Amino acid sequence: MSSGLYVERETFFHKLDPRAKLVWLLLVLVASIATQFNGLKGIPVFASLVVALSLSGLGAGLAALLVVNASAFLAAVTLVWASMYSNQGNLLFSLGFLKITDYGLLVALGKFFLIICPVLAFVVFFSSTKPYHLTWALERLGVPSKIALTFTLALNLLPSALRAVKEVIDAQKARGLALDRGGPLQRLKNHLPIIVPVISKLLSDVWDLSMVLASRFVGLAKRTYVFEPSWRLRDTLFVLASTIFYGGVATWGLQPSL
Repeated sequence: MSSGLYVERETFFHKLDPRAKLVWLLLVLVASIATQFNGLKGIPVFASLVVALSLSGLGAGLAALLVVNASAFLAAVTLVWASMYSNQGNLLFSLGFLKITDYGLLVALGKFFLIICPVLAFVVFFSSTKPYHLTWALERLGVPSKIALTFTLALNLLPSALRAVKEVIDAQKARGLALDRGGPLQRLKNHLPIIVPVISKLLSDVWDLSMVLASRFVGLAKRTYVFEPSWRLRDTLFVLASTIFYGGVATWGLQPSL
């Protein structure tokens, strides 16, 4: 059973308080930023997220799948950042005018982890946190109720929006629409018949949702919660362990390389 990006499971991450997971997510972001100029220092962060994927029931295979799909992005990042730092470090090899140094490769790998690590962390967080609990946690952290609810609803609408796009594309293909024919400009024109039906369907879904929220008087009174998460010893231990680990990695990443 799923709701939005959430996947119903009985795992370690599912049992954690959402506030503890928010702290963990923030620590991952800090460690990723601190190690962005040295990819080797970012490896522990990436390895910890592979473990987190396993503890959330998603499996380490998802991390491998994301990395494989991001290989083109990694190559582009390597070309851009390695060329920017071609005058620093020891020259490894050159491809015409492009010079690749060891320092440039470390920076490129660090920039790659700067993108992929937060993505994996967000996947773990949203797949293991119920939208109901996410709204509750944001309100407990001082976020206005309307903003918290809007943020949660937007996350819930994302999968339905993707499904709507797929359904419209399949329907148009069944009617003979060829999306992969012609050059780049022609392919863009081929996608025009998809835009209007998708927007129409999304507007219809948003209208239905607004009627449901209005019938429940959302935003007119303070919201109460029947089931509220409780902070337990495992949440404290998890936050302490995360702070020590990611704080240590961030401190290591901020130290100048010899």
